[in-house]
Amino acid sequence: MFTLIWANISQRPTRTAVTAMAVALGVVLLLVSIGLTNGVMNDSAERTRQVGGDFIVQGANSSLMFALDSGTLAADLDQVIESVDGVEAVTPILTKFIQQGFHLVFGIDRESFQRVNESLRLVEGRFFEAPNEIIIDTIYSSTKNLALGDSMSVLGRDFVISGIFEEGTASRVMMRLDTLQAMNATDGKVSMFFVAVAEGQDQELVFDRLEATLTGYKITRTAELQELMASTTPVYTEFISAMVFVAVAISFLFILLAMYSTITERTREIGILKSLGASKAYIVRLILRESVLICSLGAMLGFVLTFAAVRLILVAFPSMHVVIPMAWQLAAVTMAIGAGALGAVYPAVMAARLDPLRALGYE
Repeated sequence: MFTLIWANISQRPTRTAVTAMAVALGVVLLLVSIGLTNGVMNDSAERTRQVGGDFIVQGANSSLMFALDSGTLAADLDQVIESVDGVEAVTPILTKFIQQGFHLVFGIDRESFQRVNESLRLVEGRFFEAPNEIIIDTIYSSTKNLALGDSMSVLGRDFVISGIFEEGTASRVMMRLDTLQAMNATDGKVSMFFVAVAEGQDQELVFDRLEATLTGYKITRTAELQELMASTTPVYTEFISAMVFVAVAISFLFILLAMYSTITERTREIGILKSLGASKAYIVRLILRESVLICSLGAMLGFVLTFAAVRLILVAFPSMHVVIPMAWQLAAVTMAIGAGALGAVYPAVMAARLDPLRALGYE
């Protein structure tokens, strides 16, 4: 049967190539969308975790997508948090989203930040001291071609780069908390607090104490950031569902069209097969296996094109992160082949029902 299937496919190379390319397009669309979405969230969650601490305290209606919140909490709330039994250190952070460059700026209090944080490592220069000094990470330095001592503009104000830190902690750009508060017109306000639990203290017990003390505030465990971001990010589920629907629809419709056209062209061939004793089940299996083979070729091509697309994205945007989980890779293959096989069901049944006498006389 495989020889017959391959002969049918090879006799129509253009149609086979176009159909396989359509299936590949659905796979690429799904995997690249998933990869970019997961990459951005994973990177954001990991860099946030690297700030340090065990909990994040925010306003009740604040989002874990920090670009959506800027200056909603009173900065002196840190005294209340520090008074909770089991809390070792608290650091306030103000976030500001910069549209030009599409990144976050963190305003931090250096002294308290260093009590909470253990991962930030300067590779060049020093921490900021003056109000007009900032530090940037290595990726921002390389992509923007900025070096130690260079001047850069943030929100229309010029700053001097006093240090460059290894990427992976907090935001791409950090400055003094009071400087960003003044620029953002949110004096005495911050976006969140990172809270470190004292060594030897039970984290769950401290969490309960914080909830009892900070009624009306949102408290998040930093270890759960990635899962929470995925579940609370606006339209994330809807976006993924839409990508899945589009990928499945492309495979289904193109296979349906290709197999329907093929049956019309091969009516006489099918009549010959049925006159030679081929059963309806045999004809159905023949058509379905042909569609599965085309979809499999399309899925393999889709993975090759996905790899190429990811490479191009990373070359064009080095600061981007693309993460495609193995589960989604398997899901993409399953959906491509499954949707293609489903699309071939009607043409296969139609072929099996052909009257062999009429099929033999078909011109």
